[in-house]
Amino acid sequence: MLRYRLRWYALSTARLLLRRWQAVALIVGLTASASTSALGNMETLAYPLLALLTPDHGAAGRALHLLALLAVCGLWASMQRAQIEGGAFMEFAGALPFSPRQLRRLNIAVLLLADGPLLFLAAGALASTLVHYAPLTHVLLLCNLVVLALVTQVAVLERRIDHLLYVALTCTLLAGSFATRAALAIELLAAAGGVLALWAGPWRRWPRRTMPHKTAVSWAAASQRRSSRSGAGFQGLQLSALILYRGRRNEVMGKTLLASVMVTAASGMVQIFGNDARSLGVILIAQGCVALSISGMFRYLHMTHCASLGFSGALPLAPHWWRRFDLAVVTALCLPFLLALAVLACWSGSATPWQGAVSVVSYALLLCALSVPHLYTDRHAVVVGTVVTGSWIAAMFACLM
Repeated sequence: MLRYRLRWYALSTARLLLRRWQAVALIVGLTASASTSALGNMETLAYPLLALLTPDHGAAGRALHLLALLAVCGLWASMQRAQIEGGAFMEFAGALPFSPRQLRRLNIAVLLLADGPLLFLAAGALASTLVHYAPLTHVLLLCNLVVLALVTQVAVLERRIDHLLYVALTCTLLAGSFATRAALAIELLAAAGGVLALWAGPWRRWPRRTMPHKTAVSWAAASQRRSSRSGAGFQGLQLSALILYRGRRNEVMGKTLLASVMVTAASGMVQIFGNDARSLGVILIAQGCVALSISGMFRYLHMTHCASLGFSGALPLAPHWWRRFDLAVVTALCLPFLLALAVLACWSGSATPWQGAVSVVSYALLLCALSVPHLYTDRHAVVVGTVVTGSWIAAMFACLM
């Protein structure tokens, strides 16, 4: 059963896994080009985890940091729910004499494969703490983070609110006891409780909501009912928005969270640089990264539309009629982040209003250009998109700086 589940996940997410590990390889290559040691590169990649160990955090800040990291892990699993849970076969296997504990172990094994890029960062953080002879409590805190991440992901997959409450309470205890005499005992107890939570069978679950069939057929029917008096253009926009809102909500939340982190990081870098000439370069890079991240939603929309071609292909519609509507919806999601960065550039004095407007328009055009790799070269969309974005950012540097 485990071998088939792992094979199912690898086959159903082959292109997604390839794109993720391409992204990891690109990031490792970029950090390796900075003429630093391998350990220094690992510390750069694992900075979000190593920041937990800095003494500057207060108890509240460290607890919020832990919860934010675990929320990202929960979104990571939620975005792959169908692939991790085994697809239609597991609906049949659920009627076979497998105990809930056995099914959970299968889910955890598949989660370990799905969490490969995240575990890569955790391994880098652990290697850094061990090489620098950090205290045992620091190592245990990182191990607790890995265990709590698995607990959070299992709770999201099984809709178990009791485990989520346990995770929130544990994060509060770990943050409050950091650098105190009770830290070692609390971290050991937290690790034991996390392993027990993974081992135990299900207790209570959230009720499962019945969701409509996730193809553009149901979206089209809903759009037709809700906008029967509207024009075809509005119906197309509503259809694209419904696909993202009802069928790809977790992916949209993940992209939005990542873009928000980029805007926050750019704001922090501008403050560190003291609003000097380097601030505009940081903002231009952040705008390119935001466009590159949000462009991934083109793939989700394209997959849904292709799944409905058996129905929509019989209608009197032009080929690929949905692309302009998808482009409008994704651009509308990206524009607030581009505008926020442009306002930050103008407010800091590193750019004029004209330069800010040019950057927003330019990166909106970049978003249109990045839709092409996701539609035609999805297997290597990360590499192609990164090269196009890097070239575009270099052109913006030449024009505005």
